[in-house]
Amino acid sequence: MIKVTTRYLASTFLPPFVLGFVFFVAFLITFYMFRIIGLIVNKGVDVLTVLTMVMNLSVSFFPLAVPLAAFFATIYTLNKLSEDSEIIAMRSFGMTKLRIYMPFLLSSLLIAFTVHSLYSVFIPKANAAFKNTIVKLTSAGMLTSIKSGQFFTDIPNATLFAEEVSDDGNNFKEVFLHLLDKSKTEQRIIFAHSGSLIKVYADQWHAPNLRLHLNEGNIIKMDETGKQVEKILFKEYDFPVFNSDFATTLLDKDSMKTNAELVKIIETKRIKYSDALKEKKEANVIKDLKLTYFRTQVELFSRYATVPQIILFIFLGFSLGIKRGRGGSGNNSARALIFLISYYILYFFLISLAQGGKLDPAVANFGPSVLLFFIALHFYKRLDWAG
Repeated sequence: MIKVTTRYLASTFLPPFVLGFVFFVAFLITFYMFRIIGLIVNKGVDVLTVLTMVMNLSVSFFPLAVPLAAFFATIYTLNKLSEDSEIIAMRSFGMTKLRIYMPFLLSSLLIAFTVHSLYSVFIPKANAAFKNTIVKLTSAGMLTSIKSGQFFTDIPNATLFAEEVSDDGNNFKEVFLHLLDKSKTEQRIIFAHSGSLIKVYADQWHAPNLRLHLNEGNIIKMDETGKQVEKILFKEYDFPVFNSDFATTLLDKDSMKTNAELVKIIETKRIKYSDALKEKKEANVIKDLKLTYFRTQVELFSRYATVPQIILFIFLGFSLGIKRGRGGSGNNSARALIFLISYYILYFFLISLAQGGKLDPAVANFGPSVLLFFIALHFYKRLDWAG
């Protein structure tokens, strides 16, 4: 009887959890859809690339979507079981609240450690793949929107025009290129008979080096007043469109590192921070080292904090989801929502303090979970039958 009931409770929990998970992932993706749609329209991105981006983006939202889905699925499941008097029936067979809770506990452990395993390598790599694809598409990584007879302005401080462009967007004829320096005090105008776009990829995770190889043309340099100061004829000229070294600064984030990589980085930063303190370096140097040390710890600890979040959300959902008879405790769902919102407000507030070097990263990540445990335990003890 107990095994049958355990399987029944677990199977009852699973469908709303899956539906909730899909809903929250889809909801979170919508915040990026305008950007993705813009890439499709402006860059002519192929369907396979879009689907890959959406898949990687979905995976990166797992750690946020899973706790929410587990929490609401637990409340929904227990509310439904209470309204159908199935909880009363289980109690009549002598089942304790711990026995009824056990399938939810086992489910929470399975879900939590599955997400944690994915967080070790798979989720950071998916996050890196998505953001690198965005960089490749938006920072001149794929200049697929260059059209014949149209001005192209996606290259910073440059305007490109070509009378003829090949179908793949990589070869040009009768090229005009207008360039401004960063201070916008000097400009160059380049005319060339032909040109081609050359891409050099360092690896699959980083944006390529791009250069525009031009043939048979001239370069006219002008000052800020528009007066010609120099003219250079050339047979071949390479213009650097995009350097992947710049992209690396954008793509080399802690959120894209595996757990093993983060542990090594944290140790390196800890040593640098400790050495700076011992050597009594300047205050601003010590502050910068402390901030980067704390922020990397925040990223690692936030991954470990997902495990207690999932377990405790299901525990709280169980404690609040059971109704006292038909229609009883109708305000428990509203109370659960308040607890959920309060938890995330406190969590992100403490995280912001830790990232600012004002709070220990471990306390910021696990402190709210400790508080949530005692709240859930309080409501668990108040369930209206012994055992």
